Amino acid sequence: MGLTTLWFVVNPPESFGGEGGPESLVQSAVGVSDQDHVERDPHHPHAQPQAPAKPSPIVLDASHGLTGSAKYRFERIRGKGARSSLKKIQFQFPAETEKARLEREARLKAVRDGFEHAWKGYKSHAWGHDEVQPVTGGYRDTFNGWGATMIDSLDTLVIMGFNDEFDEALEWVKTEFTMTKNPTAQIQFFETVIRYLGGFLSTYDLTGEKVLLEKAEELGGYMLNAFQGSNFPNGRVAVQDTANQLGYNFVLAEIGTIQLEFSRLSQLSGKPIYDEKARKIFEVLGSATSQLPGLLPAYVQDAEGRHYSDFKATVGGMVDSYYEYLLKEWILLDGKVPKFREMFEVAADSIKKHMVMRPENGSQEYAILGHVYSSSKNIDPEMEHLACFMSGSFAMGAKYFDRPDDLVLARQIAQGCYLAYHHSGTGLGPESSKFTTSTQHGKFVPDTEKFFDPILTRKDYILRPETLESLWILYRLTGEKKYQDQAWEIFQSLEKSCRTPIAYSGLKDVTKPGSHDNRMESFFMAETMKYLYLMFSTPDVISLDDFVLNTEAHPIIRT
Repeated sequence: MGLTTLWFVVNPPESFGGEGGPESLVQSAVGVSDQDHVERDPHHPHAQPQAPAKPSPIVLDASHGLTGSAKYRFERIRGKGARSSLKKIQFQFPAETEKARLEREARLKAVRDGFEHAWKGYKSHAWGHDEVQPVTGGYRDTFNGWGATMIDSLDTLVIMGFNDEFDEALEWVKTEFTMTKNPTAQIQFFETVIRYLGGFLSTYDLTGEKVLLEKAEELGGYMLNAFQGSNFPNGRVAVQDTANQLGYNFVLAEIGTIQLEFSRLSQLSGKPIYDEKARKIFEVLGSATSQLPGLLPAYVQDAEGRHYSDFKATVGGMVDSYYEYLLKEWILLDGKVPKFREMFEVAADSIKKHMVMRPENGSQEYAILGHVYSSSKNIDPEMEHLACFMSGSFAMGAKYFDRPDDLVLARQIAQGCYLAYHHSGTGLGPESSKFTTSTQHGKFVPDTEKFFDPILTRKDYILRPETLESLWILYRLTGEKKYQDQAWEIFQSLEKSCRTPIAYSGLKDVTKPGSHDNRMESFFMAETMKYLYLMFSTPDVISLDDFVLNTEAHPIIRT
């Protein structure tokens, strides 16, 4: 009788810390014969040379034995049900070598273990609150006191396969989550939309749990209160309608970063009002002109056809995600609204013409995006961490719109962002890197040791994800392993400099190890850890061809 050997992978672990971790493998031998003993004993006189034992695979990408909701979630994060008429842009990855797979899966497990550590810290010290204090313990309620980390992390739990932990959080949403305990409070419209509404919609897309859509619809109704006789929503909004006021000065990123969430809510609820509100904002902004075509100031007014002059243009704070959503709304709506593509391409052309700065030494390896003054066209050599997202947007636009030069620039911007990490001392990038200005227009002088100017730079690091976001997008679009290696380097720096006994802390100064700020914003688990996990997952997990991610890294399925 011949040898019959069955290799199978055990089910993915559904809770933290149980027996049979994600590297578990079970070997079952059925029908053991005399020949089995010959093959297993290297000293047997008839033994044959043996090939090395097959390495044990991580099981996080295996569906064996999954049933019910766990199976649905597993398939959903791999794009089941997604539909799009747009061309495919994700790199067609070839089969992995055994060595590459083992390295990738070991890194995947390390990231997953890091998320586990942060989640346990949140659960132990801040359950149901907005943020855990990772050094002292305790919590902060900085985003409405509604449990920001909880809601922001729901889809990450699903993507990483933590089914028991997700079910526990879902039960909290069903029984404890409320938006009406302080109905007159003036809450932040932008943060509430991207963290809470985005979190509910994304996790509903990944799980089909009805309560999540119900909460999204309830929250969407409250968010309509921000539109008080204006096309633009006020920056502050109250759950109680009569507690709202008319806004006057509108921050570009705040009004230009609701489109994905509002359009998806209309698609799911069948109520067109959300999509109509979102599109009207882009219509008004699209009718504006400026001294820098396609670029707008941080503060804008609600008036069609307005012209803006004498402002500082940036793709950093207060502006950033407006440009991000021009492209992503076009993707979500399956390319059926060409105006969004037009607005993105015009803005991209101006960014390339007016903001790109290169090192004085002539290197073409990296670049930064500075701040440009619309009248003089002078550029300040400062690259905000928030602006690092633009590399990913350039890269996706390059693929969709056949703009190969934009992919070259995307690589250079990502490299500039990475170098700010690599040379900082802790391996983590500062909030805003400043450089010495060159005598040549559009050039800057990097510091010989720190890359950025260690005196002028704003050196805090609040666990931001934008560099990792762009590295992940570039990896998924090009298949180049160097982006995985750079992300792994950043993760190791997080482990060394930011991990605490409770969770992970930001830093007051990236040049000073141990300068913890005792804060872990909800986006660390919603974005930073998610992008790291996706960097080392199989590429079918949250494929760029199946999903579009909001600015808080909440994947919205494309239907």
